[in-house]
Amino acid sequence: MKWIAAHTWLLLLVPLVSGILLCYYTNFPKDLFCKTAVDYLDCDTVLALHLVSEGQERAKTIRYTAEAPDRSRLLLYLQKDSLPYPCIGDVLLVQTRVERGDSLGAFDYGRYLRLHGIVGSAWAHRGNWMVVGHSPVKGIRATAERWQRWLYQRYKQIGIHEPELGILSALTLGYREELDKQVQQSFSAAGAMHILAVSGLHTGIVWGIIVWLLTLGGYARPLYHQRWRRTLLVSLTLIALWGYAFLTGLSPSVMRSALMVSLLEIAWLLDRDARGINYLAAAAVIILLINPLALWSVSFQLSFAAMAAIMLVAERMQQRIVLRGNVWHYIVGLLIMSVAAQIGTISLTLHYFGQTSNYFALTNIVVIPAAFVLLLLGMSSLAFSWCMLGHWLAAAAQMGTRWLRLFVEWVEQLPFATTHITLSVPSVLLCYIAIACGLMLLRGDKVHWWWLVGVVACAVMIVVTETMQINIHCYENLFSS
Repeated sequence: MKWIAAHTWLLLLVPLVSGILLCYYTNFPKDLFCKTAVDYLDCDTVLALHLVSEGQERAKTIRYTAEAPDRSRLLLYLQKDSLPYPCIGDVLLVQTRVERGDSLGAFDYGRYLRLHGIVGSAWAHRGNWMVVGHSPVKGIRATAERWQRWLYQRYKQIGIHEPELGILSALTLGYREELDKQVQQSFSAAGAMHILAVSGLHTGIVWGIIVWLLTLGGYARPLYHQRWRRTLLVSLTLIALWGYAFLTGLSPSVMRSALMVSLLEIAWLLDRDARGINYLAAAAVIILLINPLALWSVSFQLSFAAMAAIMLVAERMQQRIVLRGNVWHYIVGLLIMSVAAQIGTISLTLHYFGQTSNYFALTNIVVIPAAFVLLLLGMSSLAFSWCMLGHWLAAAAQMGTRWLRLFVEWVEQLPFATTHITLSVPSVLLCYIAIACGLMLLRGDKVHWWWLVGVVACAVMIVVTETMQINIHCYENLFSS
């Protein structure tokens, strides 16, 4: 009973996820795709579209998220030319054709769009659209996007230039619209892409900085009996933390980490104690209650898988490694967390992206401390952008970001930097069963070798499954030709 009382949120997560999957596969009791079932698909039409996002520049087009009169959303691609582009909030009259999207091999692009509440995509020449009005976009996310854009422009004004500008704005603000594609490829190949997507790492750093500032470096931390000071500290910490989450766009990874920290702070205030995995499950339950479709978000899956692995796998690894000395303890701690996060996310990474970095541990030893320094320099430069100190801090942030980029590009050029393998859904499930067997193998003070049979059996089944998938694709291509 004690275990059940300490893992209430974890027990609630299982039926919630099961219910969402049931709704998805049976469309009962609620069709999760109801907002994407429209009558203007795959036919020439004229639509009045309200642009609800900033334009994202592509090689030949500008991409917007647009909202139709029936509240359904679609991706609108406008042909690039020398004329001014519309901005967020503009209402366009567009002659176009909205299409669901074709399958790209095993990847169903149309299904991917529907899972994100998008009807389809449309493309229009310059002569096929015109601005007919403007209506300000309301809502928390739209306001957050405007603040992100404004802070990005502040970075420009205080002297930060490309390509470091795109890296720093992604690292500190979660603003990735201006991030160079080649830079993204370099960070992905080196295993450092996670620092360009604001996540639990960034939120944890910001939380630590906030607490350090509010407690004057730890010297003014409230004592156990000082309830009013503890309440004030928790309130100010949560306000600042959620303010940062707001500026970064309230992505699933940021919301997960902000919710976890909020629950931890409230538990500390109420003198409660429980396992961290329970707070992780509570954050997942809250996010899925707000938006059930977040379950299929790649960001949501990777974020929760990485955090769960750090809590479960890293804890067992640290119990078996005893080191003396602050430096070695810090380095080995980073390595353990990197390996644990990689164990939790590698199967999803191979499934969605088809590649993984082989030097992720080396990369994280450098990029995680660098992310802390750059986040501090970037935020400080924005805070003091009104004076000369802000320009000095911006110069330091520019230099540090350049060194980080050069290091990442060096790791990318190392031999065998990446492994290219694509896993199917059954193989992903088998990978997580193998991880669960591995955790049981190392449970307690002694090794339970019989769980090794489960790990080996899952590995053999993965090889058999992927071989069958390859043979099926070969036969399909043979018959289609």
